[in-house]
Amino acid sequence: MKRILITGIRRIGFYIARHLIQSGQKVAFVYHTSKQVALELEKMGGIALRADLSKFESYSKVVEETLSYLGGIDALIHTASPYFSTPLKTLSREDLYAHFTPNAEAFLMLCKLLYPHMLNNPEPVKGRMVAFGDWATNTTPYRDYSAYFVSKGALHTAVKVLAKELAPHVLVNAIALGPTLKPDEFSQEKWKEYINKTPLKREVSMQDVLMLTEFLLNVESMTGEIINLDSGRHISGECT
Repeated sequence: MKRILITGIRRIGFYIARHLIQSGQKVAFVYHTSKQVALELEKMGGIALRADLSKFESYSKVVEETLSYLGGIDALIHTASPYFSTPLKTLSREDLYAHFTPNAEAFLMLCKLLYPHMLNNPEPVKGRMVAFGDWATNTTPYRDYSAYFVSKGALHTAVKVLAKELAPHVLVNAIALGPTLKPDEFSQEKWKEYINKTPLKREVSMQDVLMLTEFLLNVESMTGEIINLDSGRHISGECT
């Protein structure tokens, strides 16, 4: 049984948390405003930690509560990720940091704080960090989401930096997702158009997300990898 901290449960994180709880893992999860979702996961056996990851002072509190409830830590899964349009001509510093802090800074600092506690684990691989990035970040970012992509770029870099810093005992990898769940602000027509740009002409399977997450929670000889799980979208060319 692994002791796992998950950040963000509004979208992808909910399905991952539910799957891991149902498969017998000991799961604590961070939520900010998704109270109903948190209550649903709590009923299944998850441990809810309310925190605002855009606040630097929240990180140490999250780690302290996680260790207290779980009795240690084996893995971090970072899915917390604001996503809203920020056209460059109206981009503000507030927009930038509303993305950067919970996306990249939170991952970096939580890894830093959890790492010493992972070293207490007896196994040769003492811990695993899994981040969720975006396929377009390293390929072809699209317009009007400048703050989002800058923050995801920092997250991808953090994965590689931390993979070196935390080796040989803690593995750090990421999944760069393509179209998986329709964003709230997308119309059905816009979502279908987006899906049709993938070579496979379909959404990323949630089952694939869960299987790949499980793999990264158990892998022993991979670190610093950012794996595209995107229905092939990264080979389809320009995204406007």
